[in-house]
Amino acid sequence: GKKRMKQVGSVEIPQEAFLAILQVDDK
Repeated sequence: GKKRMKQVGSVEIPQEAFLAILQVDDK
């Protein structure tokens, strides 16, 4: 959710990895 986005936003990660996390979280 938005809370998780804030936590991930504080860490520098590739956009591809971020999208992958969203896909996994969606499932």
